Amino acid sequence: MSDSPDPTSPKPRRSSERRRTGGAARKSPGRRKAADRKRPKAPSIIRVAEDPTDQQQSSIELLKKEAKTGIPSVAVSTALHAVILLVMALFVVRIDVDTEGPLNFGWDYEVAKKEEVTPTVMAPVKIKSVQLNQRPTPKVVQKTEPKVDAKPKNVRPIQPVDVARSLALRMPKRTLGKIGGTGTKNSVEQAIKSGLEWLKRQQKSGGNWQLHAGYPDAGYAVLRTDTGATALALLAFLGDGHTQNDGDYQDAVRKGLKWLQGIQKQDGDYHDHTELGRNTAFYAHSQATIAICEAYALTGDQELAASAERAIQFLLNSQHPLEGGWRYQPQEKDSMGDLSVTGWGLMALNTARMAGIEVPPEAFGRVSFFLDQVATRDGALYRYLPSDPSGKASRAMTACGLLGRQWLGWSRDDPAMAEGVDWLLRPEFAPQWSNGKRNIYEWYYVAQTLHNLGGKRYKLWFGNVQNLIVDSQKRRGSRKAPNDVAGSWSPVEPSGSLDEYANKAGRLYMTAMCLLVLETPVRHAPIYPEPETSPEQ
Repeated sequence: MSDSPDPTSPKPRRSSERRRTGGAARKSPGRRKAADRKRPKAPSIIRVAEDPTDQQQSSIELLKKEAKTGIPSVAVSTALHAVILLVMALFVVRIDVDTEGPLNFGWDYEVAKKEEVTPTVMAPVKIKSVQLNQRPTPKVVQKTEPKVDAKPKNVRPIQPVDVARSLALRMPKRTLGKIGGTGTKNSVEQAIKSGLEWLKRQQKSGGNWQLHAGYPDAGYAVLRTDTGATALALLAFLGDGHTQNDGDYQDAVRKGLKWLQGIQKQDGDYHDHTELGRNTAFYAHSQATIAICEAYALTGDQELAASAERAIQFLLNSQHPLEGGWRYQPQEKDSMGDLSVTGWGLMALNTARMAGIEVPPEAFGRVSFFLDQVATRDGALYRYLPSDPSGKASRAMTACGLLGRQWLGWSRDDPAMAEGVDWLLRPEFAPQWSNGKRNIYEWYYVAQTLHNLGGKRYKLWFGNVQNLIVDSQKRRGSRKAPNDVAGSWSPVEPSGSLDEYANKAGRLYMTAMCLLVLETPVRHAPIYPEPETSPEQ
């Protein structure tokens, strides 16, 4: 016997309903029935079913009715289930984050240290075990991760090239002529002479140069580094065969070298600022080291020997102890180098060798290890940072990386070298002196890479660049400060690509880089012998 009321018996009217309906409760049953149909009915009490199947069906019918009537129990149940699902989802995500570290070329990356003072803080590389020319077994990359080169397919020996005659084309001074049928001997030589004259007029009484002031379109104040400006100017003079003992600009070169020696710190650093983390720090130091070592190698001036040795020692002490790169401050185990700064650092080490300064072989081994980290396609293309995705390779960094490989002993016919050069020489990448296209920094590295290889493609490419630079020089204009432009190159007419950085570094940077590109045929002797003539070359 059940205690449930008979569902067929009339239901007593609730007092609240009587109050709400008022007089309408006395209306006819037919009208009251129609009104009742307009309002949702309250759920009836379910009888306890003897058959489990009947009970389940009754429960389902109740849930359906509750869903239609909007009874709060359904909402509560739905919210409860949603909370449970959310907690489970968070638990799953938590497991993924805690048990699987990010993968990039097989190395584990950790969050950068809070005290890192670089403008853009990147995740430092943590390497569990390091042996030159070897890589740890890479972790399995999840399907959601981009496909990248886990390790180089081929391991090349590290054999820095012979540098005994690298500067032989400068002394006695060689004249530059046309390359690849474009330009003329007189036009190229005149462009270099006019550019050097402009640099000479910008030199300060103390012997230094400045990036940020003294002429139109100077560099940004935040990039102020007289060390960098002085080093670039000296490299342009030295690149054309002018030293402190020979050439047309002996006094300017001598004063510049003296200024660099005077600014050098006890630890060997040439940078003219004391705080760590400045973007210009190791660019400036490396460039100054190259200038000092070149002058020492070209002249044998013993007054430069001690300064050059201290500069190289500072560079070696600042190299990443495991990964081999440099960046904006001395590297530590939990920091990360970049290819742009590392390219200048590697050139400084090779220039030291030209000056007879011994460089430990392991320093070159670490640089090679760093190049492996920023390489893609087995060393054909290169990125700025090891943490950059493989698809972020750029032409400037690829040319810089390939040039570094050449100095470290890669053969001319290395498949990766051929693939990288083919990519650099694609028709759509042909140099242009136009808005967003000009990139003197990229051309600086491409010119050297192709010059080492020689052949027809180098002559055609360099001839085009040579013509663009010569034709874009400011031949007219003031020769008096602060409006002096005659003989220089404008960093903003037109604005180059973002990677060029000329609009920020200014007119002196742009002028020095243009001169260095024009001087490519005589700055360094080609690493490889001139190839035999063939249709591809």
